Amino acid sequence: MANLVTKRLRMVSWNIELVQAAIEDKSKLSRLLGLEVPHDFPSEPVREFVLPMTLEALERDQSIGQWSGMIVNVSDAILIGTMGFKSSPDEFGNVEIGYDIISKYQGHGYATEMAQALIEWAFHQPNVNRVTAECLVTNTPSVRVLEKIGMKKISQVEEMIYWEIAKR
Repeated sequence: MANLVTKRLRMVSWNIELVQAAIEDKSKLSRLLGLEVPHDFPSEPVREFVLPMTLEALERDQSIGQWSGMIVNVSDAILIGTMGFKSSPDEFGNVEIGYDIISKYQGHGYATEMAQALIEWAFHQPNVNRVTAECLVTNTPSVRVLEKIGMKKISQVEEMIYWEIAKR
């Protein structure tokens, strides 16, 4: 997703050095990117679960970094979240999107803006046919994002809603 840029945001793809810095040393991450890294970036679930899995995947195949990254608010020169696909496409051409925006920047349309750009980018990849997502029924902001980007609810199992959008 080289140079993925929207009106207000840009995406910085993960690499091993950036993931390690995001987990262990935010001041190093700030120096590497030349950006402010807020105290609540990355969120605890991203730092504790997502980034270690991303690091393992990158150590096996560095090209996996193109499928996810950090969201930069360009006007504030600050990291505001993470977004990407949980893996490269499966054998059916499916990728699952996930995102996380720090609290100060929630509710301003940033997740919607970047998710639209990321899905558009994905659908320009020859091996992607469908983008899926899942979210808790109680996560109203995430439900709104998924609806705004054109995803359709395909099922619900207990407290989890499953979504998809197909390449046109």
